[in-house]
Amino acid sequence: MTTPSDVLDLPADVEDLVASLLHPGGIRTVFQPVVRVADGVIIGYEALSRSTAMPSLSPAAWLEAADAAGRRLDVELACMAAVADAGDPPDRALIFLNASPDVAVDPRFAELCRDLPRHVIEVTEHVAVEDYEPLLEGLRALRAGGSLVAVDDVGAGYASMSHVLQLSPSFIKIDRSLVSGLDGDPRRRALVEALQAFAAASGALTIAEGVETEAELRALSAAGIDLVQGYLLARPQAPWVEVSTQARNVLLPEAAAPEAFEPEQLATALDGARTPTEACELVSQYLSHQGGLLPSVYLERGGVLRCQSRRGQWLVMDGLRPGAGISGTAFAEGCEILSTDVASDPRYRLAVPGVSSEMAVPLTVAGRVVGVLNVDALAPILPQHVEVVRLCGALLAARLEELDASGSPSAILHDLSRLMPTLAVAGSAQALVDATLAAVAELTGFDAGCVWSFDGGDLEVAGTIGDGAAGLTGLPDVQVLALRDLVADLSSCYSGGTDLSLAVPPTHVLRERGARGVVLVPIRDGWDLTDMLVLTSGARSFVAPDVVDAVEALCLQAGSRLASLRRVAELEALLAGRR
Repeated sequence: MTTPSDVLDLPADVEDLVASLLHPGGIRTVFQPVVRVADGVIIGYEALSRSTAMPSLSPAAWLEAADAAGRRLDVELACMAAVADAGDPPDRALIFLNASPDVAVDPRFAELCRDLPRHVIEVTEHVAVEDYEPLLEGLRALRAGGSLVAVDDVGAGYASMSHVLQLSPSFIKIDRSLVSGLDGDPRRRALVEALQAFAAASGALTIAEGVETEAELRALSAAGIDLVQGYLLARPQAPWVEVSTQARNVLLPEAAAPEAFEPEQLATALDGARTPTEACELVSQYLSHQGGLLPSVYLERGGVLRCQSRRGQWLVMDGLRPGAGISGTAFAEGCEILSTDVASDPRYRLAVPGVSSEMAVPLTVAGRVVGVLNVDALAPILPQHVEVVRLCGALLAARLEELDASGSPSAILHDLSRLMPTLAVAGSAQALVDATLAAVAELTGFDAGCVWSFDGGDLEVAGTIGDGAAGLTGLPDVQVLALRDLVADLSSCYSGGTDLSLAVPPTHVLRERGARGVVLVPIRDGWDLTDMLVLTSGARSFVAPDVVDAVEALCLQAGSRLASLRRVAELEALLAGRR
């Protein structure tokens, strides 16, 4: 039987090696840049660990030794802790961290991630995952803290595409075994092109690893690969290394002549759109295939911006007021906004974690701004993407003018007219809250709900519905207030993405409690937010926009009447006290 030292030429005393790694300073970190093919810009750095006691020993060797000693998790966590010592990379670049599935579900890893700058967790594929559910739960929690996810070594490990489908990553890293000799091997090139097409269709970015020759880099660029790393660009070094002149000379000519945008295909598809919402959906679908873009389209309805379509986000921020956030500002001022660094832009409104840049293009019909085409991106938006977004906005505005952007009545109005009277006949504030919860639960098909009251400054549960309401009423006050602040400038928030789509941090507490779908609606007395309704579902995630319109109408009716009933109750109590 072989031992780790037989296989990997390790020191005989594996325990001493592991002890040296776990000793303070026993692990140092080097970084290799991850470079955008289109313009040679460094968008991130992969953190790679080295042993200070035995620098010539490969990480694979000493990780296997740690595994044999039963200390692999401890050593991997020590590697993560060493990354933080390098500080923040320049220009808000991402840090890419390698993590085995076992480490990704360890609570200590989640603690370490909270102290890191913007980062991507690369889940290695060299070890088969027997049970995906714990890993998916662990990644949901990490995403809740702002982590992005990559699948590492695609093409070299176990059940590659199944692994990718399970994890729904933001980045797909193509293994060196597919990149090596790509320029002279049609089969490799075809497989890489297929991976790029899959990534684009799923809203992910591709990273080709191990690029060593100019010919490989040119072939990857021709295949449409988004990002690259390898010795040709830069060897792993102390932070923060620049891209080699040799590689930059190859990349920059490619960036100078980007592939022209051909609008005919989108224009033809838009001609078949029968409603404004269908037209918006086609544009979002098109832009989501451009690589790393998270598009959404808003049209003005009743003085606020209503979301018509989006990609890559679990939660819809709906009913955005003109002037609120970058989209609202672009609408109110009627001008395009390109924010290359949202962290330093005071107009930016809290959205999905990891967003680096945002672009908002007003949609003008017959001289009037009727909506906004918005795009978020995890990396700085490319100049050619700016042009694509502008052209998509122009095509969409032209089709909206043909369709009449005012929209048409929804069939759900029948249900709304049936449910409205149940609120009108409620004789007390409690009866009105209960009737409102019952009505919106029927409209959405969701199975649990709660109304919190903030009237008078105190937070209290005003009513519940469904057996799952206990998961809502048990929320700490600080988390309820965070949800309230999320919808303070909106008419509602509601879900519609997949379980692994990016979400807004305050809503992660609902996902952690089993909610696949959620609707949050502020209840107002005039402009004052007095209550908040939250509905959740453990089975359904999608909520149709017309259903949300009906829910908001019910809550609008409930808001003014609820305030009146409470005032009446206060007066009755005051009069009773004087008798």
